Amino acid sequence: MKKLFLLTLLVMITSCQTSKEPADLLLLNAHIYTVNEAFDKAEALAVKDGKILEVGTSEYISGKYDGKEVVDAGGKTVIPGLIDAHCHFYGLGLNQLKVDLVGTTSYEEVLARVRQFSEENPSNFIQGRGWDQNDWEVKEFPTKEELDRLFPDTPVALERVDGHAYLVNQKALDMAGITEKTKVTGGEIIKKDGKITGVLVDNPMYMIDAIIPPPTRAMDIKALKDAEALCIDYGLTTVNDAGLMRGTIELIDSLQQAGDLSMRVYAMVSNSPENLDHYLPKGIIKTDRLHVRSVKVYGDGALGSRGAALREPYSDQPGHFGAMVTPVEDIEDLA
Repeated sequence: MKKLFLLTLLVMITSCQTSKEPADLLLLNAHIYTVNEAFDKAEALAVKDGKILEVGTSEYISGKYDGKEVVDAGGKTVIPGLIDAHCHFYGLGLNQLKVDLVGTTSYEEVLARVRQFSEENPSNFIQGRGWDQNDWEVKEFPTKEELDRLFPDTPVALERVDGHAYLVNQKALDMAGITEKTKVTGGEIIKKDGKITGVLVDNPMYMIDAIIPPPTRAMDIKALKDAEALCIDYGLTTVNDAGLMRGTIELIDSLQQAGDLSMRVYAMVSNSPENLDHYLPKGIIKTDRLHVRSVKVYGDGALGSRGAALREPYSDQPGHFGAMVTPVEDIEDLA
């Protein structure tokens, strides 16, 4: 009878030991900020199918769950995935294919980076992004003369850091059909002594966009994956992309569904007739990783490129008030 009792007890103990709940990951010995209503802290968590099952002490979590992988965090800080509330996820990926002009301290440095990039990456259309004349000793918009000299036969379009201005060379102007007589609304073709300087603010930029060779599907996929790698490296798990075309949104969805893109994306639809004709009747789209339920509309430009609409003239540009990119009546119609 005693032997039977001991055998039964052993079976019960063994059963208890093997009844742990399965988990993909146990993270132990961490300094975890839960960011719940009480801002509780924990030292361990269990994860299954990409979702947190529970948080608690290391002893409790390791006693309740059987993890395929167990990681000792060594006391390091752990926070929930960060969400970027306004970004250009797809644009970030495409920017990896362009000359990086962020942080340049002079126009001469801009030219040097463009020249080096063009030597290392031969192209029939040179693109760059990130210059800001406010970071230079001479805080004035650049002009195209040096670009014309360096690239007389290759179009060049260098986007300002805020995305609201281009610096282009004469080849790009010619291809876009932009001359001193070109009339624009919702922006400006900047001139000096009656001559085009090469700086285009807001709406005239679309004339350049129309001549830029569109990226291939392979380039788009690479751009999205490159952007994801950069964002995840900074702890981002969700991004709000402020303005995407239908084709890009559908590509994101297909990559997510295939398991090739893990980033969660809140996609704002770019304000264009073709996008609105498709998405307004279709209604809200919501999957586990994609959320489409808003339209991105440009009201005015940005301060740095002197395009933001002001009630009084710019202090450094008398008589200049900026401009509405989208007229108020158009915004009302859209709403």
